[in-house]
Amino acid sequence: MQVKRLVAISAFDLPLRSRGRVVIFLLAVGVPGLLLAYKTVVITVAATMGQSSGRGGLLKAVTLDPVNPELHFKLGLADCYSLDHSQPEEGLSELRQATELDPTQPVYWSALASACESLGDSACADHATDRALVLAPMTPRYRWDAANHDLAEGRSSAALAQFRRLLELDPQYAAGSYRLCLTLVPDPWSVYQKVLAGQKNVLLNFTYINYLVAHDQGEKAYPVWQATLALKQRFSFSLAGPYIEWLLSYGPDQEAVNAWQDLELHGIIRRSSADTPGNLVFNSGFEQPPLNAGFDWRIQQELYTRVGFDDAGAYQGHRCLRVDFTVSRNGDYEAVYEIVPVSPSHTYRLQAYVRSDSITSGSGPRLRVLDPAMPASLDASTEGTLGTTNWHRVSLSFSTGPQTRRVRLSVWRPRSLAFPADISGTFWLDAVSLKSTTVANKETTVSSHSS
Repeated sequence: MQVKRLVAISAFDLPLRSRGRVVIFLLAVGVPGLLLAYKTVVITVAATMGQSSGRGGLLKAVTLDPVNPELHFKLGLADCYSLDHSQPEEGLSELRQATELDPTQPVYWSALASACESLGDSACADHATDRALVLAPMTPRYRWDAANHDLAEGRSSAALAQFRRLLELDPQYAAGSYRLCLTLVPDPWSVYQKVLAGQKNVLLNFTYINYLVAHDQGEKAYPVWQATLALKQRFSFSLAGPYIEWLLSYGPDQEAVNAWQDLELHGIIRRSSADTPGNLVFNSGFEQPPLNAGFDWRIQQELYTRVGFDDAGAYQGHRCLRVDFTVSRNGDYEAVYEIVPVSPSHTYRLQAYVRSDSITSGSGPRLRVLDPAMPASLDASTEGTLGTTNWHRVSLSFSTGPQTRRVRLSVWRPRSLAFPADISGTFWLDAVSLKSTTVANKETTVSSHSS
């Protein structure tokens, strides 16, 4: 009996000791897992809190996960730039912490640079700005920050160099860069030489020219214009158009003519084959779509008129101008015009071919020549075209005044003062010519004298 009892006790005792080992094993394995799971939950909660834009939520998130650089970064921004609770010193500390935890993020260094600069810590701002550029040298945003920092520190040459590199990376920064560069160096030509010269970027050059035009410095753009054309690169007329228009409105007369001739010389605009030698009218046969700018035709789509181009039935070439008076009205119309450069105190002869269909009014469309600067000195027109007519020539001789350098040549229908007053029908125009007869007369005089 004693032996059986001992066996029974031993049999009972063995499972108890095995269970203890299992518990110890489970604790050894499970506790770290539980800690890991807990840590994961904490990090997840911190990340969720970090989604908040409020400082309170970010502060709790940093407390839960103090080694997360993104949370320190967000809290630093909140402290620096909060409208309700700005704490720039605390924000600076948080941004420093973000760069220490992860020094590979240029956005952290950029934010730190701004915070340091706002607190007057130039050495910190210099270092942080340089680190952002080293980490992301091709990112325009950090180059923009560096240029502005050098500008704030009074380092003019360094700032201009940064703006130059910035515009090489991204021309979309052009307007802001030009504004700051011209604040730093008020001479537009000096800015061009330091920021744009040598890049051979026609687009950037024209953004600069057009910036000057838009900011009342168009008179200083001509050297940049010449430097741009000297690059001998192709570009569209739309880039040059704003400057040409400024020259026509505000610039010296001869510069506008020179600029237009420059465009012809470089093949940006071309005269059509219908433009005969000595004819001052550009696109005289309407063979090319008008540019609606410069010294080309301009179309004004007025009420009750329609302007187009006929591809058939032209007087010569392949196209001609067509003006439809779509609704019977008695109005003063000038649907098409062109600014033509002329010389003062010269005599000119205007000639064109026109035809009509069912022009009902007693005042028909005609060609008009006007001095836009001094209308009282020159305002002449051909006879109006009435009814239905075949192609026929209309002409006009006139003399320019001592100050006249441009005339406005237009298709004009003056308001009728007699019955029938209202106008309807269609008018065609082709082969417009404006030539000086003064030179021809001088040549004739010299020939007669020689004989």
